[in-house]
Formats: sequence, C-alpha cells, structure tokens
Amino acid sequence: MHWHVRPTGRTAGFTLVELLVVIAIIGVLVALLLPAVQAAREAARLTQCKNHLRQIGIAALNYESTHGVYPTGGWNAAWIGDPNVGFGARQPGGWVYQIAPYLETGPQTLPGVGVTGMIPLRDALALLAAVPMPTMNCPSRRVATAYPAFDQEGLNFSPPSVAAKTDYAANAGNRMAVGGRNKGPWIHTPFEGSQCSGLFPNCRWVSNDKWLREYWNGVVGDHSGARVAQLTDGASKTMLAAEKWVHTIYYDVASIDSDHDNQTNGVPHDNPGDNGSMYVGFDYDNVRAASSSLPPRRDTEYDRRNPQSDKKGKHYLQNFGGAHSAGLVTVRCDASVHLMSFDVEPTVWANYAARNDGNELAL
Repeated sequence: MHWHVRPTGRTAGFTLVELLVVIAIIGVLVALLLPAVQAAREAARLTQCKNHLRQIGIAALNYESTHGVYPTGGWNAAWIGDPNVGFGARQPGGWVYQIAPYLETGPQTLPGVGVTGMIPLRDALALLAAVPMPTMNCPSRRVATAYPAFDQEGLNFSPPSVAAKTDYAANAGNRMAVGGRNKGPWIHTPFEGSQCSGLFPNCRWVSNDKWLREYWNGVVGDHSGARVAQLTDGASKTMLAAEKWVHTIYYDVASIDSDHDNQTNGVPHDNPGDNGSMYVGFDYDNVRAASSSLPPRRDTEYDRRNPQSDKKGKHYLQNFGGAHSAGLVTVRCDASVHLMSFDVEPTVWANYAARNDGNELAL
C-alpha cells in the first residue's frame, strides 16, 4: 500500500500576522520586565547609599573617640581644609575634610601637607578642592569625580574650576543652618579686623557663643561639634547626617544661570547649595537643617524644611533631601542607618534633628 501526502499549499514559516503577534508579546514582556530591572538597580543603589552613610557614621564615631567631640563644621565657604593646622575649632575645613582620614575610601594623603607660604598653600589647597571620595556620593545621583564649580577666591585657597562635591550633609539642628546674625553663623564676616590677614590659623573670629548656647541644637556647627554629653536625647535618637537636597538639573553642572544679574564674582544665584567643594567650611554645600522652631517665614514649607525629593524647586537649598523614591537615607550619631519618609510629620523631623529637646520619639 502506498501513502500519498496531499500538498497543503503552504510552506513552513510564520505568517505576517503570527510575526506581529510574537513581536507584540515580546514588547509586552519587555515592558513588564524593564520596571523590575530598574527597581532592582535602584534597590542596589539604595543599599550602596545606606552603606556610604554607615561608613560616614563610623568615621564620625572614630573621630569622636580620638578628639572627644563630633567633627566641627569648620569656618565658612571662603575657607577650605588645611592639613597643617590639625582639628577642632582652628581647622577651617568642614566635617567632610575632618573625617576623611577615618574613611576606608578616604585619600591617604591630601594636597597641602607641609606646604608653607600663602601662595604655594593656596595653589595646593585648590587641588584639594577637586579630590573626590566615592563614599561621599549617592549612586542614584552621580559618580565620585570633579564637577564644575563656582567657588569664590577663598581666603586660603585659589578658586578651583572644578570641585569634588558631596551628596550628604551634616545635621546642623532644627534652626537656621547658615544665615543672618540673629539666627545663626554669619558666613560673610566671621572674623575681626581684616579677614584674618596675617593671623591664619590663629584668627580672631566673631564669637558665636550666644548663638551656639541659645539656638544651635545640632551635631555639627559653626567652629563647633557636639560632645557625646550634649546628646541628651541619645545618640541613637539623633541624626548625624543625611542626604542633602539637590535639584536634578544640577547633578552635573554648577549653574545654568551664572551670569544672573550681571554678576562678576562667578557665584551663581540659582545653585548656592551645591556649587563648591565639599572640603570647605560651614556652608549649605555640606550642612543642612531640619524643621525650624524660629518664628515662621511667609513661605511655611521653606521654613519647616522637611526632607524633599530632588525633583522639587530650587529654593530648598537648606533642606535635606534625596533621589530615592523610597525615602531619605539618614545616619544617626550611633552610626545606625535609617530610611525616612519624605512625608514625615514635621514635628517628628524637627525632633530627629535636635540633640537636646527632650523629645525621644520612636523613629
């Protein structure tokens, strides 16, 4: 018996309709998969950010063990860290500069060691301004490298064109972080006489003792750092540092409006909280404040200074804030790391920043 196969009239392969269906299915699968991949990547970046703040917390504790005080905030933005004058109130560089030797990823040596003479020292410290540290940058924002800067000509360093920046800020309390004479350190005229000329590092600065005594309730302050005994709310209840707010458009640039109002000093009006080196003294670039207990301003949201998402407007330069959708990463004075919601109750946020207000809220 012979079998005969009757031809069907079609050849092996896909029809156009079948091909389009397969493409459509692949497209749907990719659309479903991409958010999961992005979420996994963000989860990894969030974990890395937490690890960075954990390292910062441990470095601050090691600093405290050595010097008996948490890192000071340094002098102001016109001064940068000087490796030849030690630590404490006489160190012009801020908290980032002071904990650098205690960080695993910190530079082994910093420019300026042993350099004498004001001009050679100024040039050496301009190089310091651009030394990056991976621990100081949030991976959801930017990599650790030197970015365009708009530092003015400093009083102990030449103006750098690029600077290493930090995505983390120390806790200056729940009062004004940097500002007017009656509400906090005055960043423009901190010294008596002719801006410390010929006196550095033994400058005679204008005393902020009254402000520090009556208003400052943070951990890192102007020329000052809190002692453990001053953390009366407890180290495990007080914030040490957290992510700082930065507008997304400024991750890679210092300014988009540097010639605003025909400025000649090179300092942009549009990005004053992230335009210079992380190694300078007490400044918006490296310290921020939480909710204010001072008389409210007209803009109540600005005054309360709750943590903000980075997508918000440019007027949050005093705020903590972050790029993670899950919330804000913070580290406490015992080096424990915690995630805070952006919609945290303002009173809770204010108490979290104050070291001595007696409100030991469970966070």
